[in-house]
Amino acid sequence: MNLKIYSSVIAILFWLGVSAQSTFSDVHYLLQTNCAGSGCHDGSGSPAFNVTLSDSLLYAQLINVAPLNPVASAKGDKLVKPGYADKSFLLRKLAHGITNVSDRLVLTANEGNPMPDVYPNALKPQEVELVRQWILFGAPKTGNVVDTALINKYYREGGIDDTYPLHPAPASGTGFQMYAGKVFIAPHTEVYYYIKHKPEFTGNIEVPRIVGMMPQATHHMVIYKFLPGGENNYVEGIRPEANSSHPDVLDGIGMGKGLWDYNLPPNCAYFWPANTTLDFNLHIKNTSDSVLSTDLYFNVFTQPVGTAQHSMLIRNFPVFTISIPQDGQEHTDIEVANDTNETHMWKIWQLYTHTHKYGTDYDVFRRNTDGTQGDQLYEGMYSYEQDYLVGYYRTGVDVTFEYYPDDSLLEIDPRIGLIHRAKWRNTAGPDPIIWGLTSDEEMMVMGFQYIQGDLLTPLSTGKNLKEDLRLKVFPNPATDVVNLNYVLEQTSDISVEFTNILGETAFSLEQKSKPAGNYLEEVDLKHRLSPGMYTITFRSKNAVTTRKIVIE
Repeated sequence: MNLKIYSSVIAILFWLGVSAQSTFSDVHYLLQTNCAGSGCHDGSGSPAFNVTLSDSLLYAQLINVAPLNPVASAKGDKLVKPGYADKSFLLRKLAHGITNVSDRLVLTANEGNPMPDVYPNALKPQEVELVRQWILFGAPKTGNVVDTALINKYYREGGIDDTYPLHPAPASGTGFQMYAGKVFIAPHTEVYYYIKHKPEFTGNIEVPRIVGMMPQATHHMVIYKFLPGGENNYVEGIRPEANSSHPDVLDGIGMGKGLWDYNLPPNCAYFWPANTTLDFNLHIKNTSDSVLSTDLYFNVFTQPVGTAQHSMLIRNFPVFTISIPQDGQEHTDIEVANDTNETHMWKIWQLYTHTHKYGTDYDVFRRNTDGTQGDQLYEGMYSYEQDYLVGYYRTGVDVTFEYYPDDSLLEIDPRIGLIHRAKWRNTAGPDPIIWGLTSDEEMMVMGFQYIQGDLLTPLSTGKNLKEDLRLKVFPNPATDVVNLNYVLEQTSDISVEFTNILGETAFSLEQKSKPAGNYLEEVDLKHRLSPGMYTITFRSKNAVTTRKIVIE
């Protein structure tokens, strides 16, 4: 097939929303048919790349190659920087101002003319968008990564621009702006993306404030920080839900729709070392009949390391063993959130909870030294923003956040910890609803932002707490066998009971007069329990402890 016929076939397929071979082949075609004029990018002059080459050769001339333009090169831009549309000089040359955000894809002084440099010859907006989306999804050489039908529909028929109004970036020397976009979501669809992002700073910094500008369709947005080296396990650009970074990141800074201003207490800041790489976790739900598009912005304010006296830290305590039957009844789960490996007191600044749409209430309590429930610290049906009892629980990112005064942070001994209690009512979901990322599944998460307080001193506590803290159940999920590892401080009778989600006893065992000691017992479950979620209740002389387990 000669080039003319091949180009015509590619054009027809593109306008139908179908990629002929790969997204990069579509990009190559656009460049080849629009930028190969005599003396331009056809190899006859001295351009930075030659669009008449094969896919492989052109790809090598574009990806992570510095532009010849000295102004663009000085910015650290590449011709194509996978994952970073606003740092890809090729896209700025092609854009002709299609973006609604004035300072992202517009050429600056001494960066030359747009390409093609005669306006009537400019690429159509959906063609420029194809290039942008290819870059955002990692600019791969092979594979179809862009939904061309979706972007064609948006630019031909119109759609919803859900981008939050742009706030100017922090003044030079006081911070920077992080940007990701544009992202497109089909009608009546929700997306769950991860976006790897390397911030633009070279030395260690402190961050006393972050302002996020989120779309109204945001279900949640979390800024995770990769553990050292963890970023190497993930490709650049937008990744789907299946490529979660959870094993390789620290607990993140969460946001919902609208404007979020994390202005930390005096003398507190997030600490970001020079090699910091972030991972944006974006969950957006488009409930409209139109294609929705959005951009994401974060203003990060900085200060020299050593300015703050305390580093702001984050902890989340998710519960994955959720199972809510479709019976119209309210179901409750009570969990402990503690950490016996901590060395300092928790001094909590912000306390929050999270369920999806079936949540009816969420409460947090102090935990007493004997393991019992103490004073209530957080009431999910209260509005801490408006300071009154609203009478219902605001689910998702609309949940109420409790902030403690800067001079009176909530102090908790992490070895004892907190008790958190969530409630749900399943009236319309599947039977049962289990833990999951989508809004039709459920979550149970209690979390907080905190600084480290005083060093911990020896804990004066009874035997109950020690036994509770030392019970371990594994593997989880289990199949035919489960192991119970527990400690008895004194001679005691014990019993172990497995109950199903209806509270019915499915299996139990008892052992009498066991001496003090550390025990590891294997419990044979074969032919005793069918697959499902169970509660294990462990009773000894001085303690009653529960754990959740899933049997596969």
